[in-house]
Amino acid sequence: MKKLNLNVLSALTILGAIVLYSCSSGGSRDIAPDPFNINNVSGDWLFDSECDEYVFALDTIYLAQQLPDTVTINSDTDSTIFIDAGTNNLVANVDLNGNFIIPNQTFLADVDLGFGLTTLPISLNGSGSFVSNFEGSMDVTFNDTILTGAQIDCTIGLRKLE
Repeated sequence: MKKLNLNVLSALTILGAIVLYSCSSGGSRDIAPDPFNINNVSGDWLFDSECDEYVFALDTIYLAQQLPDTVTINSDTDSTIFIDAGTNNLVANVDLNGNFIIPNQTFLADVDLGFGLTTLPISLNGSGSFVSNFEGSMDVTFNDTILTGAQIDCTIGLRKLE
């Protein structure tokens, strides 16, 4: 009986050592996300926005509630992405590390001014980065230069949908 217990104990010890050895590679095989590649960003992305509120007269504008939940990102060059956000299409310049700039451009917004919806051109610009082929973020500023002079800042998380 003692011999059986020693054999079982020896087998478990050897098995444990094999498992520990195979699971630890001495830190030389770190798992890291794939680096950014503009050819892999095309597709649908979750658009998770947090925006400042803006009080206009007796109304408060909650811009995050009016932005889309998803956007489609495409690219046909090594340095430009196209962000399709419903009725608005934005262009951004991207570097090799996944950092991008959204130059000043027009975003059409439907605004209720108390007598029905009116479409106003809103100036938009920002910057962001892709931390991998599946995740990124951007900071965007919306400016109403025509009616209110409002500036609304948004932080937007991006996650690629499979």
